[in-house]
Amino acid sequence: MSLILDKINYVYSEGTAYQIQALKDVNLEIKDGQFSRHQVWPTCGIATSESVIGEFDDIRYFNHPDRFTANILWFTKGYVEYTIPNLIPSNQRITQLSISAELSSEAPGIDNNWPSDISFYINDTKIGMWTSPGDFGDVHGMFTPQWWPQNWNQYGLLKLLVINDYGTYIDGLKISDVSTLSLHLDYSSDIRLRLAVENDSEHVGGITLYGKSFGNYDQDIRVA
Repeated sequence: MSLILDKINYVYSEGTAYQIQALKDVNLEIKDGQFSRHQVWPTCGIATSESVIGEFDDIRYFNHPDRFTANILWFTKGYVEYTIPNLIPSNQRITQLSISAELSSEAPGIDNNWPSDISFYINDTKIGMWTSPGDFGDVHGMFTPQWWPQNWNQYGLLKLLVINDYGTYIDGLKISDVSTLSLHLDYSSDIRLRLAVENDSEHVGGITLYGKSFGNYDQDIRVA
């Protein structure tokens, strides 16, 4: 999260020299299973780096307590929603929100050519969509555990979503005019991130969300 600095504190030392104390950006990571709301349809599943949680294609396990340690999840349509902690100082405004995550589609089995329209929301406002080209399984993911079968989801693509005062961007390409100004994000705002595959999309091909210990990027959902 990037901030507008509305006050500068001057710290004077001997000889009238001074320093400017600037506020730092806020950086954090959210595990895949730490969603606050969800509504998903099979095929679906959720797993830690050590084992699958419950049974495949049983949406009840998205409510299992072990989900908070999950490192990967997948579903055909629906959404997961995360509450992003708003940790900026009081009286500040968020000028930029950067979110990165490793994503792919969710095919029955694996299919490198399985497009899926993945929509992104902030606080119930759709900020844009990205079409995942496939559910990748041609090679084993660099960080995917060895016990994970080869015919399951192996890796995704790292996508960088940026919302600033000028609009919303994915990997530097503008995808909508929704901005931090239009979202009215400040120190008192709730910030809810939703990842969705909507039933009326052109490509309803599911979503796989990779966290640490899975895929090709050893990271959870990163917010800055």
